[in-house]
Amino acid sequence: MKLLVLLFSTVFFISSCCVQGKMDAARKALSDFREQQAKERQKIEAMRGVSDFKLKEGKIDTTIQNRIFRRLNSFQAVLNMPEGYAKTVDSLLSNNKLFRKKYKTIVLPFLDSLQKAIAGYSNRLKLYIMVEDGLDIAKYELFDLAAFFGPGKYEIPDEKSALAVKSFSPIIDSVVRFARKYDLPSTASLVILGFADGTGFSNSGPLFETLTGYIGRKDVTKEELNQKLSELRAKELITQLTKAFIQKASSISEMEKVMVEYIGQGKGEAYPLPTIRDYTLDDARRRIVLCYWAVLPD
Repeated sequence: MKLLVLLFSTVFFISSCCVQGKMDAARKALSDFREQQAKERQKIEAMRGVSDFKLKEGKIDTTIQNRIFRRLNSFQAVLNMPEGYAKTVDSLLSNNKLFRKKYKTIVLPFLDSLQKAIAGYSNRLKLYIMVEDGLDIAKYELFDLAAFFGPGKYEIPDEKSALAVKSFSPIIDSVVRFARKYDLPSTASLVILGFADGTGFSNSGPLFETLTGYIGRKDVTKEELNQKLSELRAKELITQLTKAFIQKASSISEMEKVMVEYIGQGKGEAYPLPTIRDYTLDDARRRIVLCYWAVLPD
């Protein structure tokens, strides 16, 4: 009888030690997972902060920032996916008996999922670096509207079409270089923002008739007219940018992985750059076009 008691005690001791070892290993795996999660969340929040700063400085616009945030939100969603596994394992660790019972059916598979999440960091890091690099070089290109349009015009004449293509070449080259650097499935966003000064319009000229025709009524304010004029100019420049991009980048193999979106927006009488604080009503610095671009991983 004593021998049986001793044998049972020994088996129980060995079993307890074995369970304790498994629990310690599970706690270590949870700790590693949460440490990795914290590091990546900190990196994502840092990118949000840089994006906010770039927007404040006028280096990116709201369209580009929205696309950056959408990508950062997808990173965050990937991080959040295994969180339920971690919470379940953590809960089981509070009950030795339940942990032992669920070890093979729940604990081991969930720990394996957490380990895979940690191992996936190397792939996620490539995407983080691409976004960080894009934020680091983010800037705008400024164009004088007079280079493309005559006074009161919103269509680029044929004789200035070549100039438009040439003007957009540095932007296209930058997008291509960036895409080549990372060679990942991605989306290039090319944004054209058109602006106007605060001067008014003659209500008897052809431009007035054209703009009110687009607006759909005659009782319009000068702000509405300038808004529509800036929209039409942005649309025209998007047409030219699209043509230039297709001509220059369509034959480059690395661009096959890049989807390109072209976005034209009229900003009317809004001030173009937040860093300039002394704009006047008829300021030539307000009659400009800003072009922003970003290439973000899919």
